[in-house]
Amino acid sequence: MVIDMCTISKILLDMIDHEGRQTRFVMTAATGSDLNFKPSDGMRSLFDVMNHLAEIPTIDLQFCSMQFNNFEEVHAMEKELRRNTIDELLALYDEGMEAIHEFISKLSDDQLTENSLKPFDLEGPPRSWAHYIPEITTHLAMHKMQLWMYLRLAGAPVNMRTYYGVRQND
Repeated sequence: MVIDMCTISKILLDMIDHEGRQTRFVMTAATGSDLNFKPSDGMRSLFDVMNHLAEIPTIDLQFCSMQFNNFEEVHAMEKELRRNTIDELLALYDEGMEAIHEFISKLSDDQLTENSLKPFDLEGPPRSWAHYIPEITTHLAMHKMQLWMYLRLAGAPVNMRTYYGVRQND
């Protein structure tokens, strides 16, 4: 009898990878859309939402790793990561997801559950990676939905299959 032993890192990475694939699929659906589209005055453009989404894996990993001391440093990193094309955004997104994968896969279950992380602006007790990886996943999901809604409002041919990362031929 073979017993499949799941580690905490595998569970966390499976979760973020699943959401990550869906998010990437929605990002690719923006090809051919008006990237300057804004649903209303005062809102970000579709391309600004995509830039933010592409930056999340890199920024959130560094944020949770306590590599920032203040919001000025976060904003400077956002400016450094800003890209100009969808292909560049997808490459940035892929690099960030790979960095999360490499980092988390090297940690032991004890390291993943140790409450030792307290980014500069968060209140309350220190938390663990087992707390922050689901938070990063939720951050991706929220902005995936935002991008999907922007695409719908811009008239892009997206539907719920797009949202869940299902190709039209599947």
